[in-house]
Amino acid sequence: MTWKERIILFLLASINFTHILDFMVMMPLGNKLMPYFHITPQQFSIIVASYSISAFVSGLIGMFFVDRFDRKKVLLFGYTGFIIGTIFCGIAPTHYLLLGSRIVAGLFGGLIGAQVLSIVADTFPYERRGQAMGFLFTAFSVASIVGVPLSLFLADTFSWHAPFFFIGALGIIIIPSIARFMQPMTEHLLAEKEKPMQILRNILGSKINLTAFALSATLMLGHFVIIPFLNPFMEFNV
Repeated sequence: MTWKERIILFLLASINFTHILDFMVMMPLGNKLMPYFHITPQQFSIIVASYSISAFVSGLIGMFFVDRFDRKKVLLFGYTGFIIGTIFCGIAPTHYLLLGSRIVAGLFGGLIGAQVLSIVADTFPYERRGQAMGFLFTAFSVASIVGVPLSLFLADTFSWHAPFFFIGALGIIIIPSIARFMQPMTEHLLAEKEKPMQILRNILGSKINLTAFALSATLMLGHFVIIPFLNPFMEFNV
C-alpha cells in the first residue's frame, strides 16, 4: 500500500469516525436533552429518528445523480453540509431547531457513506480491497469505544453542546485535508452507465438482497428501539 493510499484511507476512516459518532452520540445524550428542552421521550425519539429518515431520503434521491459527478466533489459537498448541520445542532436553542439541524445533517450525511465505499472500490484493486475495507470499518469500533465515552465526558464536563462542537472541529480539519490530498475521481464517468431505475430493479429483484435488507432493518430496529432510552432510564429510575 503506497503512502498516498494510506493517506486516502486514513481520511476516509476519519470521515466515517465523525459520521458514525455524530449519529451514535445523540442516543446517550437523551438524559441531558430531555430535561434541557423539556421534551417527552416521544419527542426525543423523533429527533433521533429524523437523521436516519432524512439520510434515507437523500441517499435514495442521490442514487439518480451522484454518479454523474467527481466522487471527491460529491464527498466534499456532502461532508461539508453534514459538518455545518452538526455545528448547528450544537448551537440550537430550541428542540425544533435541533430537529431541523438533525434533518440537515442527515440530508447531507446520506450522501457520505456510499461515496466513501465507492472511493475505496475505485482506489484499491480487488486483491487489496478487503484490507482497505477492514481498516475503514475500524472507524465504527473506534467511534463506539473511544468517541462516545469521550463525547459524554465532554458533555458532563461542559454541556451537551460540546460533543457537536468536537465533531465540528474535527470536520473543519478533515475538509481541507480531503481537498488537498485526495485526487479527483472521475474514472467512473467514462464507463457505460445503466439507468438508475434499472439498477434499483436489479437490486430489489434479488431475494438475497431483500433478505439481507430485512435482516439489517430488523437488527437496527431492535437496537434503536432500546438504546436511546437506556441512559435516561438508568439515570432517572435506578
